[in-house]
Amino acid sequence: MVLIMEKRNIPLLLMLGLIIALILTAIIAAVFNVPVVATNESELSIASFDFWTIAHFLWGVALFVIAFTIGWIVKNRTGTATDPINEPEFKSFVIYYIIILIISGLWELIENTLLLFAGMKVRPDGPANIITDIIIWGIGGCVSWYMTDIMFLSDKYLRAYYIYGFMCLTMGIIIFIGFGFA
Repeated sequence: MVLIMEKRNIPLLLMLGLIIALILTAIIAAVFNVPVVATNESELSIASFDFWTIAHFLWGVALFVIAFTIGWIVKNRTGTATDPINEPEFKSFVIYYIIILIISGLWELIENTLLLFAGMKVRPDGPANIITDIIIWGIGGCVSWYMTDIMFLSDKYLRAYYIYGFMCLTMGIIIFIGFGFA
């Protein structure tokens, strides 16, 4: 019996792997007396999860939508125009996902260096927080990858696709502005 995996299942399997990595990171952090969830301001940026966790997830979702859209526009302007409705290119999805991971790593670097030196951030993130933040971005990207693949099966979902991407981006910005840097 030959097991053939559909490309559509890859983001789900990737998301499962990231969730397992997230749980393991939190468990390892807890073993070293790092709080799993920030319950007060002194644990913020140290705990594995804090109120920024949802913002990282939303940014992962929204940035995949943006990367997909820009990639599709560039591809159609520079090559033969294609319709994304039928079967978007798997290779392009992998590239968009890698872009999300690179952006998340760059953000953590900027957040913990430039914003710290500029006084916009009081203390650097702890290792557990940095790792979970990047994993959460990755999970958001996986959710968006899967939703993108599902929504582009039919042209009737195109409007919903961009609405949900815009909503995630907007909520990420609202959380960013609303909470400010701790």
